[in-house]
Amino acid sequence: MPDGAAVVLAFVNAFNAEDLDGLAEVLDPEVVIHSARGVRYGIDEALSWARRASSGELDQRIELEAIKLEGDRAVALVRKQWWWRESDELAREDEMAWSFELREGRIVSWRPFEDRAKALAALSSI
Repeated sequence: MPDGAAVVLAFVNAFNAEDLDGLAEVLDPEVVIHSARGVRYGIDEALSWARRASSGELDQRIELEAIKLEGDRAVALVRKQWWWRESDELAREDEMAWSFELREGRIVSWRPFEDRAKALAALSSI
């Protein structure tokens, strides 16, 4: 597995496990997180973003389908899933893409895309 793909996989696994130490290991000190709640700068803000408040009856998981690499950029095709905590049944699932910029084996930028085609087009336009 190329280094970029390993870093993206480590990010997804740490995010799912709510492993903030593991997440910090793959982030560049100058990381920029482009979240729905605004842009976050640096590892401390990234970890604050990654902490999930309890959503009551649901747990969030990210299922990784594929990783596409182009130089220092990667796109992960993912399914964001919400599972009922009590029954462990799937409540909702959204197909999306996560775009990454990499530097020296670490993630320097993360951005979600609801439209996978747009994420892949951005990757191939480099």
